[in-house]
Amino acid sequence: MNTKAYPHGCPLAEQPDTSDARHSIHGTVSDPVTKLLLDSSHLTLPQLETLLADSVSQEKTMKKGYRCLFRPSTKRISRGSYNRSLIQAQNNIIRSIYTILLLGYVGLFDTSALQPFIELSDTLQGYIQENQSSSPGDLEAIRDLKRRLSEAISALAYRQSFKDTL
Repeated sequence: MNTKAYPHGCPLAEQPDTSDARHSIHGTVSDPVTKLLLDSSHLTLPQLETLLADSVSQEKTMKKGYRCLFRPSTKRISRGSYNRSLIQAQNNIIRSIYTILLLGYVGLFDTSALQPFIELSDTLQGYIQENQSSSPGDLEAIRDLKRRLSEAISALAYRQSFKDTL
């Protein structure tokens, strides 16, 4: 029996099987659309992996000490490193939400300005539905989606006022 300890004195034999969850998370972060969105987000790849791992491990009601095992990276990380990455990711998300709230509060962003974001979300959902039957790495569809997202986001970011309509 292997008694090498990880994490913190827990024998390997007692560790949960995380291979399916790790494979699923790896598939999610390897998805071309995920990569496209991640490149322009406030999250890093390790932070996204950590958020996904934390979500999956909570669904499986895992102890906190095992949550770092859900990250798909081949390199194992300490519980402290995992927790720091999780906190950084959560803070980045919170700051993004506060930014939207701030823009609304000071009058630069109103309810009607949210409509283009809803349309972008619908565009992403449409992409997912359209490409479920096609090959997952369809470069032409990904290029088209990237172009459409880039144009829409640029139009939102570079207009004179967030209150303007597109």
